[in-house]
Amino acid sequence: MTNLEMNIANLFAEVFGVSSPIYIPWGRKQEPFKPDGYRDFVLSSPDEAERKSWMGTPVLDSFTLLGDTYFRYTKNSELATISMSDFVMPYATVVEFSRAMNMSKTRVIGSVGTVKEIYGLDDWQVNIRGFCLDDSSRDSQKTAEEQMQALVMWRQVTDAVGVEGDLFRSKDIFGLVIENMDISPVQGKPHVYSFSIRAVSDEPIMPQMR
Repeated sequence: MTNLEMNIANLFAEVFGVSSPIYIPWGRKQEPFKPDGYRDFVLSSPDEAERKSWMGTPVLDSFTLLGDTYFRYTKNSELATISMSDFVMPYATVVEFSRAMNMSKTRVIGSVGTVKEIYGLDDWQVNIRGFCLDDSSRDSQKTAEEQMQALVMWRQVTDAVGVEGDLFRSKDIFGLVIENMDISPVQGKPHVYSFSIRAVSDEPIMPQMR
């Protein structure tokens, strides 16, 4: 990484227009961070975290696309299978969730408002955005290029993808169907790729046997 003063929060604002609390004040230099000038904060033990960044700091709400044998379509439009390995999403990732109610509204003549017929809850709409960055702390896909290529492979899946992480488990989401994925290089930032994934939650009626 040539830009040692790269600020991840600025990248989120520049590329996605998202105000993010993520901030790396010393760029990609893997040096101990001294929080001089900060007050009223508590340092968590890195041992309490499931995963740690390349800086040794805890990573909150990381999640994994679970490896399995999934369906895909070949170039001849034939249904085939593809074997995928677990993929830990890049740590510079933010996720947004929204969920609507399935209902119909009937207007009542001579009255105020509508009559609501509620049928249940819709799928979770999941918007995942982030950046592929060189990260030596990862067990695999340590470079931005390798992470980007892994995402390209996951885009081939035409199946519900298993997902694991507290961020999803707390919402009872264990599977995602990827509807759209965008991957782009970031202008002026070598070895950095932005990605945006639009997905919906998937809850099978019956457990699937693979």
